[in-house]
Amino acid sequence: MKIGYMYNMQVYPPRGGNHAHALELVQGFLHTGHQVLVLDDPTIQGVQNYESDSPDALEAFVDSCDVLYIRIDARHLGKWPQVADCMALASNKPVVWEINAPANETLAFSWLGGKRTGEKESWFRKLKRWIHAIRKMPGIRREEKLRRSLASKVDAAICVSTALANYATDGLGIRNVMVLPNAGPLISQEEIEDRQAKRSHKAFTVFYSGSAMYPWQGLDILAGAINLAQSQAPDIRFVLAVNQRTEYLPGGPNVEIREGLNRESILDSICCADACVALHPEYPWSPYGFHNSPMKLFEYMACMRPVVTSNRGQMAELITNGESGLLCSDVVGDILQHFIQLRDQPELAKSMGLSGWNMIQQDMNWENNASKTLSLFHHLENS
Repeated sequence: MKIGYMYNMQVYPPRGGNHAHALELVQGFLHTGHQVLVLDDPTIQGVQNYESDSPDALEAFVDSCDVLYIRIDARHLGKWPQVADCMALASNKPVVWEINAPANETLAFSWLGGKRTGEKESWFRKLKRWIHAIRKMPGIRREEKLRRSLASKVDAAICVSTALANYATDGLGIRNVMVLPNAGPLISQEEIEDRQAKRSHKAFTVFYSGSAMYPWQGLDILAGAINLAQSQAPDIRFVLAVNQRTEYLPGGPNVEIREGLNRESILDSICCADACVALHPEYPWSPYGFHNSPMKLFEYMACMRPVVTSNRGQMAELITNGESGLLCSDVVGDILQHFIQLRDQPELAKSMGLSGWNMIQQDMNWENNASKTLSLFHHLENS
């Protein structure tokens, strides 16, 4: 099968979860003997790349593929006209959307950006948030109107969460919807042990991986727990792997910041930690609630680390509290107590790590995701 995959990025080397998602799927398709065609991404080996600004490139791209697979995220399709053009050209071929966010995800900066847990917010900052949201709304409405119009030509959608499946069905009118969360890499116990051998610090270590800029990463909540730990559990060490430094990064004697780590170094750091954390706030502005599928959660479990994560959305759907991880509230004291519990009960921590690793090995890995995606393509092609 020839798969035309549109994602509007250059994904190698991966610099974030969106890059890793596209790259893992491309590699999964190639590994199983399929051909992959992409637009404007010369970074991946083994694919056929078309430059969209070349004459007749879009027509050649669509003519050459058997199925058109398009990533839909918070970036507006109104600024990516190639999607509408390619869908018009693919009138007799299956079109599948990979839905990762509604257009209103941009309101996260209005509602969450700059907030700090435990600090009272000034009226001026609240006003700035309100103005930011008001300015965003017309563009969001236009984008959702465009998406609904294009969605009428979509044969199926793959959504990374049940919240996004609701968005695809209720918001876009797509009826053939499959929920397929993000996944983790297949890492053997031997590889994990090899990576753990690089550990140089004996203190109980909690690891966080993510952005210090995007407010949906929950770093302000974690910062509150870190500050509390300085007095209540000063022996717990926190390692934060971020792409950039911002004023919101916590500091102190119990914090180490690692900036700009590559993927291998991230996996090393996860394996060398005693616990890992993925905190995500609610999305009160959205009718679909918290809709993300945090890739860090799957990578933590793939490395056999016990996870502490928010008791909402996909995390609450996938994690059995006390067995495959610990679900927490947004209260910083509750979060810190979970870290202390894992520190004081190493056998429980080990059991949770193994349970999460088994989830990745048995089902929630990129090989299975590629296989399930291909099964949908084959079904649409033959129907």
